[in-house]
Formats: sequence, structure tokens, C-alpha cells
Amino acid sequence: MSEKYTLSLEPRAVVGKKVKRLRRSGFLPATVYGKGVEPIAVQVDARSFNAIYRRAGRTSLVELHIAGRQPLAAFIHALQRHPVTRDIIHADFRAVDLSREVEVAVPLHVEGESPLVESGEAVLNQVLNTVEIRALPSDIPAHLTVDISGLDAFDKSIHVRDLTLPPGVTLATSGDELIVSLAHAQAAEAEEEAAAKETPVEPELVRERRESKEEEEE
Repeated sequence: MSEKYTLSLEPRAVVGKKVKRLRRSGFLPATVYGKGVEPIAVQVDARSFNAIYRRAGRTSLVELHIAGRQPLAAFIHALQRHPVTRDIIHADFRAVDLSREVEVAVPLHVEGESPLVESGEAVLNQVLNTVEIRALPSDIPAHLTVDISGLDAFDKSIHVRDLTLPPGVTLATSGDELIVSLAHAQAAEAEEEAAAKETPVEPELVRERRESKEEEEE
């Protein structure tokens, strides 16, 4: 891992519905847990967290500094978002042992240009967006690259086994899993049109009656 990320956290005594006050004060409630680590309720400056999350994502280690404790290496494991604003309202950190391998999902980044896609003859069909890997926490890559420049024929595709892995990284996802393939552009357009025609549309009269009933109930 080329870049080191650190976050300062404070023990959190506020729980339940009272955490709304924390958020209004600019703090994000969070929990730290992991193997051999009792769950720790913490709070972190929301701006600092968002800045780190944008750069580290869920696959880069973050060194957590909690007052009164030894630093912990952890991943940003799960997020809870507001159903309307989509703002992050809670975060979970998964503490890890740097000497033990972990299994995580890493994103796939498609790079390059397929000659057939570039010419408009084909469209790219991406089946997988992430793959599961095993590695020591410090060896986990931020992403894996999928180079599609070699897809110059319709019978060519890229499977998990074709990925180039960094040293110390092994695959947990089956190598036979398909990542990307090509489809004829005209066939893909025809399928989209057929799917659109098959989508049921609620009759206008029925919808009007339903809306009228809802207005009466209000």
C-alpha cells in the first residue's frame, strides 16, 4: 500500500437516538470491531472521515488512533446512509491483524479500448464489478485492472483467471467466472427495445382512480 491513511477517533458515550446531536455538531458516530477486539463505540469528525473515505475506500487500511488505546489497523467495512439525502450517518471499522490474511472484495477497473466497441460494432457486457481476493491486509490493492484492448473479436472474453494479480494476492473467486464479453451492437439494441415493450404499463384510468382514492384518504 503506497499511501498511509490515519484517523483520530474519540470514545463515544452517546448512543441511540441521541446520536442526532453528534451529527448536528459535525461528528459521525461509528463502531470499531474485529477478531480479538471488543466493539468500541467511537465518534469521528465527519469531514475528516469523508475525506479519508473518498481516498481509501473500503480496500485500503486506515490507522485508527483512539484516545487511551494503541493504534489499530482497520478497513472501513460498512456504511449506513440517510434514506433521502444519502449522507453517511454511521460507519463500521473492521480491525484486522496485519500478520493474518483476510478475504475481501476489490473493485474491477476497466481500462483500454476494444477496437470493436470503438467502431460501434459491439457493446461491452460487464458481468462482474468486484472479485474476492485473499491477502495480508497491507498487500490488498485498491483495485484490479481489466484491460479490454485485446477484445478484437466477438469470440474473445476476459475471465477472472485472466487477471494480473499483485505479489501476495490470490483469488477467492472462481477463475472460470466471466468478467467482460462483447455483444453485437444491433442485437443489444434489439434486446433493449424488446424489454421495453414487455414492461407493463399501468392503465391511466386505473392510476387516476388510485390517486383519487389516496387524496380522499389524506
